[in-house]
Amino acid sequence: MRELLTFLESLKPFQLLSLGFFSYVVIGLALLALPVSQRLPISLVDNLFTSVSAMSTTGLTTVSVADSYTFFGQFVILVLMQLGGLGYMTVTSFIILSRADRISGVRRGVLSTQFALPQGFWMSQFVRHVFIFTLVIESLGVFPLYSQFKHSGVPTPLWSAVFHSVSSFATAGFSLNNNSLEGFRDNVVVNVVIGTLCYLGAIGYIVMQDAFLACTRRGHRITFTSRTILHMTALVLLVCSPVLMFCEPEIAHLPWPKRICVSMFQIMTASSTTGFNTVPICALSAASLTVIIVSMVIGASPSGTGGGIKTTSFSALLGLLFSTLRGHAEEVTFCKRAIPLHRLMSAMASVTLYIIVLWSGVFLLSLTERHDYLKLLFEASSALGTVGLSMGITDALSCAGKLIITALMFIGRVGPITLGMAVFHSAGSRGIVRKSEDLVT
Repeated sequence: MRELLTFLESLKPFQLLSLGFFSYVVIGLALLALPVSQRLPISLVDNLFTSVSAMSTTGLTTVSVADSYTFFGQFVILVLMQLGGLGYMTVTSFIILSRADRISGVRRGVLSTQFALPQGFWMSQFVRHVFIFTLVIESLGVFPLYSQFKHSGVPTPLWSAVFHSVSSFATAGFSLNNNSLEGFRDNVVVNVVIGTLCYLGAIGYIVMQDAFLACTRRGHRITFTSRTILHMTALVLLVCSPVLMFCEPEIAHLPWPKRICVSMFQIMTASSTTGFNTVPICALSAASLTVIIVSMVIGASPSGTGGGIKTTSFSALLGLLFSTLRGHAEEVTFCKRAIPLHRLMSAMASVTLYIIVLWSGVFLLSLTERHDYLKLLFEASSALGTVGLSMGITDALSCAGKLIITALMFIGRVGPITLGMAVFHSAGSRGIVRKSEDLVT
């Protein structure tokens, strides 16, 4: 035991973070493999796939959650989603902070690696609020979902409401319905509640903390990071939704109110990296699938529950693009605010490594699978972005294909940069403490 503690103390924060998420996967796999968790026999690879998918808050599944897992198994999946959404050490840090005022330096280093905070945010206060925000928001989502599910005749409506509320806020996309939310395409309440929960999880705890401080602390101003997150989230929704609304035959025949609802919901679920769907993804056109892939790659926001390259990194690249086009590449700005070089370099490194990992995943899938290239690209983009949308090929993947997707989901949750640093030991300090007024990427 002493040797183990010595080994753990020698690890850097990003290594501890990667190892911590891996430990969640192993525990989840062990619990899902128990006979009490399964209605039907499930292979080790499928249980591993489900465990990683839940921990990474992705939502891709090779088996039906409702038909293959018992209530205990579904509860294990819910706990994995919750832990994956909150992040490694967040729960235990909250318990420690409830009894003391401080957390250890190692724990603070891991949390600082996991949550990139702007100036004026204190880690101890932030962790407390993360835990409280999660419980309050998910609890508020249960009541309207329970009412709608009960009215629609959903089996065990209360459990289904709890499961979908957690899955939505954690941007996990797991559903107890085999067709996701296609049966609730015309239910405005379910669409609005699920969409709100998904966006709250996707914009991240930084924005929620900012809003809370603005309401409770006189003179507190919303940070540049929060403003960027909100602007970019709205931009992706307003730019991509009309493409589905006007160009997608699967949606074009619907009345206008339903067209708006369906198209906005589908872009919401892609950009928030949640993975619910109200229309069959496999029936969408190539143009619509391309737009959804772009939304999945851009993804959610830092210090939230979603994946992707993050809206802030994308905004930094947009700033670089427009500054270069204007002939001012030496001073990169976004929304009239200068982006420091180290933030820009971080964004470029993250995006570059993300593309390399995505390309590698698609290449490997092309070697092991016989599906169309667009389906493989969509599956890999969904896995690395921890989205969970699929064109219906997940359960038809070979064993090697499932393991490739499993690896992409894990990398997507930990983060390509974090995992790369954990493998190559490239950081000289014990923590990556990122606190400044400039943009958090």
